[in-house]
Amino acid sequence: MVKRRVILVMGMFILLIASHVQATDLYDNFSMEGYGSFMDANPTWSGDLIGGSLSPGTFWLKVDGSGWPSDNPGTPENERWDYIFSNNFTYVASSGTECWDGYFPKQSSGALPTEWRFFMANGDTMGGTCTFVVSIKDLNANGIMEESEYLHKVSSATLIAWINFGGGKFEGFCGNGSFSGDLDLIDEVTMEEKLYVPSPSFGMGMTHLHDTGCSTPTGSMTWGAIKSICK
Repeated sequence: MVKRRVILVMGMFILLIASHVQATDLYDNFSMEGYGSFMDANPTWSGDLIGGSLSPGTFWLKVDGSGWPSDNPGTPENERWDYIFSNNFTYVASSGTECWDGYFPKQSSGALPTEWRFFMANGDTMGGTCTFVVSIKDLNANGIMEESEYLHKVSSATLIAWINFGGGKFEGFCGNGSFSGDLDLIDEVTMEEKLYVPSPSFGMGMTHLHDTGCSTPTGSMTWGAIKSICK
């Protein structure tokens, strides 16, 4: 009986110590510049981390384009973009800020989430899933998207960092983050676009990671998703 009490007291003491262990929080910022296109089979923007505490490094952001049609070069219209615009964008008619907001993945669609990865030059890694939002301003508020309005767009994302993508300094960490920037058309033929999150002097993207309460994603563990982890 005495032995059991000793074990019980020791167990409670260990739990008490564990409950007072301070969680570690990591705050970082970043800016980035990369290129990609909605015309790609799986649209991927990739490039460099050009500013903030996470630079130098590289990144990629990949949208699930499965089920999207290809453009038929023999027709004057772009069937692929027409499909994306019709299915992923909705018009916001707020006076003075009229625009089309596109969500990737489409809200309540069941599509795979957009994925992202950061690879820092010192070997640290970070990544996870996000909702990628592209906004096209309706500059003349006529409800018709014109080519000139598509040239310059605003992009943003809410990031979820999963523990299984963290490495180096971020091993064992998870959390969240966000960014906003520009998405400009740079080639009208290929519809290649430049994704830019300012600025090189002070990164406007932010991440907040912690080493408690972490879990791994379970919703997108298809063979394709597993292969993407290993890249």
